Amino acid sequence: MKLTDLQKDSLRFVANLQAYMRKNSIDVFFVAELPNVRYLTTFTGTSGFCLVFRDSACFLTDFRYKTQASHQVASCETVIYSGNLFEFIGKKFFRKSRQVSIGIEDTVSVGMFAEMQEKVGGCQFVRTSQVLEKLAAVKTKAEVARIRQACAISSTALDVLVQEDWRGKTETELAAMLEFNQKIIGASGTSFETIVASGVRGAMPHGVASGKEVDAGDFVTIDFGCLYDGYASDITRTFLTGLKSKPELMKIYGVVRDAQSKGIAAARAGIKANKVDKAARDYIDRKGYGKYFGHGTGHGVGLRIHELPRVSRVSEDVLEEGNVITIEPGIYIPRLGGVRIEDDFLVTKDGVEQLSHFSKEADYYISAYGRH
Repeated sequence: MKLTDLQKDSLRFVANLQAYMRKNSIDVFFVAELPNVRYLTTFTGTSGFCLVFRDSACFLTDFRYKTQASHQVASCETVIYSGNLFEFIGKKFFRKSRQVSIGIEDTVSVGMFAEMQEKVGGCQFVRTSQVLEKLAAVKTKAEVARIRQACAISSTALDVLVQEDWRGKTETELAAMLEFNQKIIGASGTSFETIVASGVRGAMPHGVASGKEVDAGDFVTIDFGCLYDGYASDITRTFLTGLKSKPELMKIYGVVRDAQSKGIAAARAGIKANKVDKAARDYIDRKGYGKYFGHGTGHGVGLRIHELPRVSRVSEDVLEEGNVITIEPGIYIPRLGGVRIEDDFLVTKDGVEQLSHFSKEADYYISAYGRH
């Protein structure tokens, strides 16, 4: 069959993992985390595993996904198993008694690990840390194209939402409208539970939508995203409903917007991600709001909504060309409200390219119930 661009990428991803295995004396790598399975195979189902050997690879699934796997999986031989997975693996792949090292992800549960030890005998198990996640942090052109499209869908959906009359609408209703818009435009689903936090609820960075009605003069933070062909977008904007709000909220909106600009200016391949965090955080601190900015400035985005690299004050990650990251400073003041602004960026040699496009100009955000 003619391979898609992502299937071609998956062949390279398997080869990259095999190179890591050879370098670290690992004979076999067992992959159970579904986003990592998808990364290696493009398989989109809900039950599948990979066994990657130094010179070959197998994708294991049950009979429900036989046809689906035949269309999607090109990088691995597909093996249909029945019964207990680890008994099957032990008999089919490790029947001969020989000492082999099996790399396992650090996300494998205690129960699954115990079962592997019991049923796959004669092996040495090597726990690894974020091996596939580190490989996946650098995106291919095909992956960036899908993230870019996810961002376009989300931006368009938000633009439709701000044309609506928000009078009498609850946060939950606004979230539902936004999620509907994304699906109608082409998303397969949301990348996480939509956050809509208005008024004093804006002081909660992860205040998921509630039954609170949005009032005139509220600042409304909307943090949302969608999935397009498996890849995520993640965008946050803070709106003002009406023409005026509390003066301090108006002030912190400008501080957050400028802090994001500082972070954007600092980002490029070759620098530590904590430098991006520092650029945004130091600006907020100089403006007197440092204690109200408690989360990291960003994170990687891809098949997962939170990936490497981490963009925080404690991060030791170094930005690489091809990373896709968010830059999302915020200020949250209890009993007053909050502001966060977030976009997705492709890291390049000389800086970053913004993938999400939605205005951050104040006159755009001074939107009443229905944009002016």
